[in-house]
Amino acid sequence: MFPILQDALAIIKRHKGAYITLNVIFYGTVLLSMAATLWKPELQALYKPSTEQAFAQPGLFKTVAHAYANRDLFAAIVMTFLVNLVVASMAMTTLPSFVIPFIGIFAQLYRAFLWGILFAPIGPLRYTLIPHSLTLLIEGQAYVLCAFAAYVHGRQFLWPRHYGMTSRRQGYVVGAASTLKLYGLIVAMLLAGAVYEVIESVYLMPLLVRH
Repeated sequence: MFPILQDALAIIKRHKGAYITLNVIFYGTVLLSMAATLWKPELQALYKPSTEQAFAQPGLFKTVAHAYANRDLFAAIVMTFLVNLVVASMAMTTLPSFVIPFIGIFAQLYRAFLWGILFAPIGPLRYTLIPHSLTLLIEGQAYVLCAFAAYVHGRQFLWPRHYGMTSRRQGYVVGAASTLKLYGLIVAMLLAGAVYEVIESVYLMPLLVRH
């Protein structure tokens, strides 16, 4: 096993309670908002148009959608991976947490809330949740790890003496190093998620939509 992955697993083991709690909260939020959408389907009509509009506007997201539509598997995988890594993970979670401790955790919980609404099995596309649930599980785990990295960094920065350090400056640096180590796992999960998401979107979902 690569040393960086061993270090990441050691960090998870040390903060096992927080890691388990974040998993329960993240996936629990997905299920709760999904259940709420099944009860009130108008929630999906409220949030889905803005998401579809983002992919219709010229720019990065439209380029990604174009790669999917053209069945350009390599381009779709690379762009999906980079968007999830750079935008959803680094820009929305990690970097804000380096400025305001723990703030990135709430960004990922909001993502979980939206996922439950957007992917609730209602309407003509309800069966697509069958293959897409694995995408949500894999990519969701990457985002849980992002939130977990924000937690670890915040803890080491604000309570450095708990970790045997003498200053918050030292805690900040060590927390950033911990985040980097956890990104080994995050990258692996996002890459696996991107490969599967493209395959299921291009080959599996169309079969379910037709039926």
